[in-house]
Amino acid sequence: MSQLTFPLQAGEPKLAVVLSLHHQAMVDRLAAGLSPPAPIWANGVIDTGSSITAITYDVIRRLGTPPAGQTRTQTAAGPIPVRLFRVSLSIPPAGNRPGPMLTRDDLLVMELNDPPQDVEVLIGLDILLDCRLLLDGPGGYFTLDF
Repeated sequence: MSQLTFPLQAGEPKLAVVLSLHHQAMVDRLAAGLSPPAPIWANGVIDTGSSITAITYDVIRRLGTPPAGQTRTQTAAGPIPVRLFRVSLSIPPAGNRPGPMLTRDDLLVMELNDPPQDVEVLIGLDILLDCRLLLDGPGGYFTLDF
């Protein structure tokens, strides 16, 4: 089992997230003789209230990945339509140190409308249910075991 530990930032479980094209899109680009796009580093936060990971449209646009469908999601204001996208998502160790990364090379995510300030990715239960999340508020850190 691998482990990632992060300091709480202003009392929130924030972390860096690395995004790129999903595995098959990357294979297709390489087979066509195209170079892969550079990965995108984004600001993320753990969101145990979201069943699916969500990414801002700005990050999705920079990835250049096409929509993979559409669905509706429930918000406090009621259901809204959202677009779905396939991406590769990795969570590296804090401070970009060497070590294991939690990676999903083909993850279906939804577009994040109206994101919180300075947040580009909400890490949802689609990732968290494969991990053990330890939140140590008094200690000022959180850990993901995977």
